Amino acid sequence: MYLDFLDLDDCGGPNPVHVWPVPYQGTVSFDTGTRNGPEALLKASYQIETYDAELDADISDYCCFKTLPFQRPNVSSPENLQKEMHAFLEGYDPSKDFILTLGGEHSIAFPPISFYAGYYPDLTVIQVDAHADLRNSFQGSSYSHACVMSRVKDLGLRTVSLGIRSMDREQAQIIKDGHDHIMVMHPWNLPSPARAAEMVKDFSGPGPVYITFDVDGMDPCVIPGTGTPEPGGLQYHWINDFWRHFWPGPRLVGMDFCELAPRPDSVLSESTGVKCILKILLSYFRTIQPPKPAET
Repeated sequence: MYLDFLDLDDCGGPNPVHVWPVPYQGTVSFDTGTRNGPEALLKASYQIETYDAELDADISDYCCFKTLPFQRPNVSSPENLQKEMHAFLEGYDPSKDFILTLGGEHSIAFPPISFYAGYYPDLTVIQVDAHADLRNSFQGSSYSHACVMSRVKDLGLRTVSLGIRSMDREQAQIIKDGHDHIMVMHPWNLPSPARAAEMVKDFSGPGPVYITFDVDGMDPCVIPGTGTPEPGGLQYHWINDFWRHFWPGPRLVGMDFCELAPRPDSVLSESTGVKCILKILLSYFRTIQPPKPAET
């Protein structure tokens, strides 16, 4: 089993990133495999260069990755798993601890979002996803992966959703009625990444942001390994350009990366997933602090 994120010889840069693997798939509604997502991402990270040629920057100069023990899945119910996750997070400080949670299905995003929302009432959640996830309940649970953004809405937070292209009529109406606190950018009428970044910053205001990244927000040709793929998703260069233009901007306090279901015949999905994570982190951290001085 791979137990660390990235194959770094030393701790790295000055900004600690706590990597928390949560291999839970208790409420998946179509294909399975998300329980294998965290380990696949850790394994793939050993093969990914830490230097980004486009940004001319190396993540190891900015971040120090500390991988936490795998969260043992509570298979009795998503509610009980989330209670255990909330209890675990009590040992961390939302004002200073940056946690990168690796799912697992998307339901695992709610405890870390709630963790940061308790300290930052002006938090905005940026959701990358194919699905609105605004159902109040699904298959008998209000804590299903299909309900995570409904629970976020219950916290009174602003949300920005990128890539949404699957929802029922009720969820579509929630989006229409919530234009003052819900922004959605559908993939069929996306503005340029630069314009989209400015629109999101105008909408979210000066407060901090949290990113919840469901891999099915990407087009399946980019990340095919997911349980509920939807055609017509975000393209790799668009989302990466979006982050590059989004910062300098709001403080990023934490993020999660969910719904990766690795395929036995390919490592494309997890490798692309690691690249997506690193692009977010490097786009942000390089704008808030100079790199670690080079050794002489």
